[in-house]
Amino acid sequence: MQPAVYTDFFISNKDYIVIARVISHNCVAGVENQNKKKVEVRNMSNAIVVYKSKYGSTEKYAGWIAEDAGADLRKAGEADLKLLLKYDMIIYCGGLYAGGILGFSRLKRLFGRLTGRRILVVAVGATSEGDKARKEIEEKNLTPEMKGKVPLFLLRGGLNYPKMNPLDRFLMFLLVRSTRSQDPAKMNNETKGFIATYGKTVDFTNRKTIAPVIEWVRTT
Repeated sequence: MQPAVYTDFFISNKDYIVIARVISHNCVAGVENQNKKKVEVRNMSNAIVVYKSKYGSTEKYAGWIAEDAGADLRKAGEADLKLLLKYDMIIYCGGLYAGGILGFSRLKRLFGRLTGRRILVVAVGATSEGDKARKEIEEKNLTPEMKGKVPLFLLRGGLNYPKMNPLDRFLMFLLVRSTRSQDPAKMNNETKGFIATYGKTVDFTNRKTIAPVIEWVRTT
């Protein structure tokens, strides 16, 4: 369970003082008039962030999203169907490997049994190509039933070569070797940066980039 997150703001006019407080799962709005008679309105929606991370970038984003959204946080292996059915919003975060979202296949299998739940997917990868990459990821990962119903956000992670397992290092070696064979004049800045950082640790994670995700959670 994440610690409660409090956000207080005050709107005043001659008739009302509105006091809103966001506390973990429950949004409570209290409205006081000039006589200080309080009316309380509750929104009982709740959310869970489920994630699968290999080298830490996805875990970092999942923690930030859970904190800012006032959601519970669980590793993918801990989130079975029984647990997911307790929530009306599910945010899945997974790292990108060869265009696939890590651990997402399990949620796809359960999708038909999560009727009525709002589901959001966050993919974390090293790419900076934005919309172009996001559309390719959607096409590869979302089922026909999900398309148009499940939004997908793409956040930039990083590369940590020292932490990579032997297989991932070998795959990266093959990818870099193939990339270096391209005509340098036709390489974009991302490709050049990929080659330049090979073998190093680079971190592109940025908490500010989760703003569109939090906006979706708050307005959907």
